[in-house]
Amino acid sequence: MNNLELIHPDDLQQHMQAQSEKIFDTIIRLRSRVAKAPPGRLRTTIRGNKPRYYHITDPKNANGQYIPRGEEALAARLAQKDYDTTLLPLLERQLELVNNFINEYRPQAPDDAYADLPDCRRQFVTPVRLADSEYAKRWLAVPFKGKSIAEDRPEYATARGERVRSKSEVIIADTLLRMGIPYRYEFPLKLKLPHEKSATFFPDFTCLNLRTREEILWEHFGMMDDSDYVRKAMDKLDIYERNGIFPGKRLIISRETTEKPLNVKTIQKLAEEYLR
Repeated sequence: MNNLELIHPDDLQQHMQAQSEKIFDTIIRLRSRVAKAPPGRLRTTIRGNKPRYYHITDPKNANGQYIPRGEEALAARLAQKDYDTTLLPLLERQLELVNNFINEYRPQAPDDAYADLPDCRRQFVTPVRLADSEYAKRWLAVPFKGKSIAEDRPEYATARGERVRSKSEVIIADTLLRMGIPYRYEFPLKLKLPHEKSATFFPDFTCLNLRTREEILWEHFGMMDDSDYVRKAMDKLDIYERNGIFPGKRLIISRETTEKPLNVKTIQKLAEEYLR
């Protein structure tokens, strides 16, 4: 799907806003620390390969008062103050530049340029970035053949009318649909196996994060009190990791046992965390 867009969704302004807040908080802390520091500044010299420290409080006395051994804590506070005092104007300038960027940068400019086209022109133009609804429509329209389900298996259907393998998968699918998160059920994925071999896997769900345009897999392990099932689940996770697909990044994992069935609130939280 990446070939559908020349420019992916832009969250640079969001990151810059977070950076602005961090710089601002740091400035406030440094100002407070400088205000509480001892008056004056630190002078250092080296004599006989050993450092010597002096406390300068009088501008007319450039040498300052010698800080004897055992009072290095004063030297440390003065050194920190000198560093903070030097750093503060640099951070204040950085904050000014970041805030100027936030105020002037318009990440929606490509979208506006396309939206402003008259209909007679827009029909001939391929935008460099698609609206979320159009991207999701094209992503969902990709044809594929999923893994077949035996006719004698219990029938479970999602709100979209898909046949799935369990009640838990119905819950996950319908939660994704209700939250407006595009998904494909058992979309084929070729993965590398040990010894340079490869095989086709069918993750339970392949989900689309519309904000980042990233595809994220979702595996639900529904029989975690069955030792043989757990072993197979661990083998599958090992293969995912061999292919650079790690839980918490490109892979969402949900699980349940007989005593601890699927928690719908957990499913919603997972979807909010990784797919919004």
